[in-house]
Amino acid sequence: MIITKRLLRTFAVLLLVAAAAAAQTFNPQDVIPLDKAIHTATLTNGLQYFVRQNSRPAKRVSLRLAVKAGSVNETDDQQGLAHLIEHMAFNGSEHFKPGELVSFFESTGSRLGPHVNAYTSFDETVYMLDLPTDKPEIVSNGLTALADFAGGLTLSTEEINKERGVVIEEWRGGLGAGSRIRDKQFPILFYKSRYAERLPIGKPEILRNAPPERLRSFYDTWYRPDRMAVVAVGDVDAGDLEKDITATFGGLKARGPVAPQPDRTVPIHQETLTSVVTDPEVTSSNVQIVRKRPRESESRVGDYRRQLIERFVDHMFDERFSDVARKPDSKILGAGASNSSLSRGVSTFTIAAGVQDGKLEDGVATLATEAKRVREFGFGTTEMERAKKWMAAFYERAYNERDKTESGQLAAEYIRVFLDDEPSPGIEYEYRLVQQLLPGITVNEASALAKSLLADNSRVVLAVSPQKPNIRIPSDAELQAAITVGNAAPVTEWIDTTSTRGVMERLPATGAVGSRRTIDSLGVTIVKFGNGVEAWLKPTDFKNDQVLFSLNASGGTSLAPPADFPEASMSAGYVGIAGVGGLKALDMQKVLAGKLASARPFMSLSSHGISGSAAPAQLETALQLLYQTFTAPGDDSDAFALLKRQLDAMLANRGRAPGQVFAEKLAQVNSSNHYTSQPLTT
Repeated sequence: MIITKRLLRTFAVLLLVAAAAAAQTFNPQDVIPLDKAIHTATLTNGLQYFVRQNSRPAKRVSLRLAVKAGSVNETDDQQGLAHLIEHMAFNGSEHFKPGELVSFFESTGSRLGPHVNAYTSFDETVYMLDLPTDKPEIVSNGLTALADFAGGLTLSTEEINKERGVVIEEWRGGLGAGSRIRDKQFPILFYKSRYAERLPIGKPEILRNAPPERLRSFYDTWYRPDRMAVVAVGDVDAGDLEKDITATFGGLKARGPVAPQPDRTVPIHQETLTSVVTDPEVTSSNVQIVRKRPRESESRVGDYRRQLIERFVDHMFDERFSDVARKPDSKILGAGASNSSLSRGVSTFTIAAGVQDGKLEDGVATLATEAKRVREFGFGTTEMERAKKWMAAFYERAYNERDKTESGQLAAEYIRVFLDDEPSPGIEYEYRLVQQLLPGITVNEASALAKSLLADNSRVVLAVSPQKPNIRIPSDAELQAAITVGNAAPVTEWIDTTSTRGVMERLPATGAVGSRRTIDSLGVTIVKFGNGVEAWLKPTDFKNDQVLFSLNASGGTSLAPPADFPEASMSAGYVGIAGVGGLKALDMQKVLAGKLASARPFMSLSSHGISGSAAPAQLETALQLLYQTFTAPGDDSDAFALLKRQLDAMLANRGRAPGQVFAEKLAQVNSSNHYTSQPLTT
């Protein structure tokens, strides 16, 4: 009865929203407005603020200070000092002696790391405080701390020298295969730009030896109120926060003349650039084809529509790649596509694949061939229909959960408004906009956009492989030749398989309720069915549009004999990629297009079962999935072959990554070398 009333209320709200959407017409040239719930203004010194009252989590506030200054602003002899200043913010300022700031906030329950933190990137530095609001002085001190970061750091020589070692240790902790790959790829990815030579972590020799005045010079030059924004979102009166921000930050002044901004241009080159990187600690092989393009505006309704189509392209490519990877003769282990940004002036479209060692050329040729297929034939109507259903379901859930958004999530969004000019109209506006835009978007538009995204200019090909004697590594020229081979391969139109059946072809006989009892202290009702299964039911208001469930039993992989332990450990994962109820996993995804319903098996050492979730209106579908997973797990030979190829590729390089070796040894020591802690081997 409760669920029925709730659904009726949901339908009533959706009808009202649909009526409002019909009443409002969006023009492609309309500027996307800022959410009216955001209180924003610019102080006389140029500093901006974004304030919003939000009650999740209760009695907490997320405070942020964003500075448009990062490693790209450094001179040659300052590399790493933007990051060092970020560290120095916690080591002495106008209102906090060294050590006092962290001690004060830890006394309120906020810990350094999770609640008191900061980061430095190429273009910005952001300071983050997540604080309780039960005492006004805590919020006040939080704003005072941010104001000190903005213009009141002490930057004493003694504290600078103390902190140098901390930052150098952070640099050293980041060394490894990942940093070595990055150092070789960035000069290619950020070709002929300042970004290629300005990693935020900096250079250790400069961090050790830079005179303190060079640190202070960076701070005085780039930490200016007209290049900063304060964001405050939380369970505090927005008007009070505005007054406090104005009083606390209004007196900030620039400490030096305006300096010319560095050149942030990332050139759009015509030639294809290639990077093939090998490393002895790399444990897998992969290839990427990155296509760069000038970043387009995001400020108008027409821009929003274009971005929706870009997301459709990503989604339909991902669906195809999932199918390609499962084919018995597939040359890839998995692949995906994504639209993203490389810098504030450059966007990218990337298709990437994991491959078996020694198969980099096959992988890049497969990516090129599938790109050619899309260029020549585009996408299909049924592919587009599923993508639209997926998109509609995504926005419907976001709209239904609009009052459950966490303050930290909103604060991050408003930081992007300031740093990247990203629109933030609020989910009510976006939901109405998508309701209007979706019906008019055609598969031909998506195909045309994909064709433009797949243009052959300004390509960067990135390949990574383990470094060992028995693997053939192609040269840059050979990898580019593999793209030519892929482009030359004849292609036919993609055949999209669909299924008209539902999750279940025949419903099982209705069960009987044997008994019912309650645990009032927990708010739980326990229903016992005739077959002995108990259902523990508890209503909550954590989410508006989600029901969580889990079918559990004791036992897990401990029930398997030692000889069968590897198979038991992988059984749930295999069912997850093999499908259930007579449908392969990809076919089931198509049947569920637009439905927010899932059920997945799990297997731990001491328990096993099936867990899932659903929107309330689709709970029956999710329970059908649970039933099918329990009674009819799939056995797909193509999925099993893919699982074996993926395991072969993973195990071929076991023991090469130091972290993996350490974790395996630790597990063996802690379990007295029990068979359940033995690593999987070929």
